[in-house]
Amino acid sequence: MFGEKKTKSKEAKWMVTFADLITLLFCFFVYLSLFNKPQVDLKTGFLVSDETIIDLGEHLPNDIVSSLNAMKGLFFENKELFTEKLETVLGPKPTSLYKIEILIQSIAKGTVVETAGIMKVKVLINDPVEEDLEIPIFFAGNARRGPTDSKLCTTEGLSSTNEELQEFDYMLGSEVAMIKAGDTETFFPLCVIDDDLFEGDEEIMVQIGKLRGDVERGNFVSMTVVIVDDEQPPSVNFIIERRDLYKGISNVTAYLSHISGIKTKIPITFAGTAKHMEDFRFLDGNTIEIFPFTEKGTLEFEILQEEVPFYATRTLVLKMVEDAIINGEAGKNTTQVNTIIGAQEMKDCSGINRFLRENTNFSTFELNASKSRCILSLPSGFLFQSGGAQISPEVVTQLRSFLNEIKNRYELEGDAIRVDGHTDDLPLGKKGKYRNNWELSIMRATNVATLMMENVGFNPERIAISGYADTQPKSPYLNKNGVRKSGKELREARKANRRVDLIFTRPVSKERTRKFFPDPSAR
Repeated sequence: MFGEKKTKSKEAKWMVTFADLITLLFCFFVYLSLFNKPQVDLKTGFLVSDETIIDLGEHLPNDIVSSLNAMKGLFFENKELFTEKLETVLGPKPTSLYKIEILIQSIAKGTVVETAGIMKVKVLINDPVEEDLEIPIFFAGNARRGPTDSKLCTTEGLSSTNEELQEFDYMLGSEVAMIKAGDTETFFPLCVIDDDLFEGDEEIMVQIGKLRGDVERGNFVSMTVVIVDDEQPPSVNFIIERRDLYKGISNVTAYLSHISGIKTKIPITFAGTAKHMEDFRFLDGNTIEIFPFTEKGTLEFEILQEEVPFYATRTLVLKMVEDAIINGEAGKNTTQVNTIIGAQEMKDCSGINRFLRENTNFSTFELNASKSRCILSLPSGFLFQSGGAQISPEVVTQLRSFLNEIKNRYELEGDAIRVDGHTDDLPLGKKGKYRNNWELSIMRATNVATLMMENVGFNPERIAISGYADTQPKSPYLNKNGVRKSGKELREARKANRRVDLIFTRPVSKERTRKFFPDPSAR
């Protein structure tokens, strides 16, 4: 009994061990068969083509270019293999090849300069297949992909360019790579589009898709191709360098020298006598953002002064943090000087100021404020022809629209309005319509006042007209040393002095009003 049990126990143990052995052998053969399947991988490289020879010919000596012709059609996995082959063709003589960062170097590293036109991506298989193998390729990354077009994107690069392609970074001829039966490799082109936008370096993620059952993906099934941007980043500037600020919402605007394809960020810091959160505050951070494909960005801030008298104005100096600008470079004008005008004793000109900021058609108009007046200067170059007093027909509509806005401002309600004409110091010609600058300045003021009264509806009882010729220049004709200006300085001074001033004065008592505008019935 005991012997029979012992024998059965041994037989059962031996059967378990044998089954384990069979299972182990079976797994080994399965693994071996899988290991022998063809595996597909990606690899960048360089194909010597006609286009390549032409591109390199701009940078390399003629003897090297002629040697490249002998290498036409050869594929090299990296720069080292290429230069080794080129040395063999050239012989052991010195060349300038190694002093030049040529296209091959960038391609061998998985990067391509935007101007190169094409990136060759090699597809490798470790074992030939018996029939043609289609390999689907997928693409991602932050580079903008254009349409797939085999006629536009060829193995030699883009066959043609047009404006529609400028919005993309690259395009494809096909999304499928084909390895012919019996071959172990192929390549497909990424056609790089050379645009005019600064975009920074961009990435293309390339990945092998699902393959048929007798082929599997290898260890290198994805790779990153970097397109190196060749445009310079835009410079950033303030256009308005100095201005007055009043209570309420204001802003500072930065402009790009040329449009960018990526967001530009400009941190802003401040200085001066104005205090943050007492005299002013930023509404949404202190960084100006200029979004892609736009030319400017604005940062809003609020002037907080409530009971500050006229004599207690503040200076707010806004500066770009030049070394912290993202995707841009500091230009010439990176500082803006602002004067925060005290509110208590100051004539309220904020409405006019805001309207001028928001309407670029009137960017040449200049506003100045004092304790009791708003002085609005209209340049003669905007209103009149040289030497004339008739308002130019092409600006009548714009001027009427502007005057309607002024007329309806509540802060100007009831104000006395003086229309002053000013000229430069150049005497008028003898054949002109007006004898001198006095007549010219009077007529210019008269025509502006007439438009205000007859076409816009200003009350004539509120308007007075004056002409000052060249006796009250806004920009002096002498420099700080007392020497008369000349050249460009003199021309700019004369331009600034040719103007019509609209002076709005806050309402005063009835007696003072009568002195300013005498009652006709009292004569």
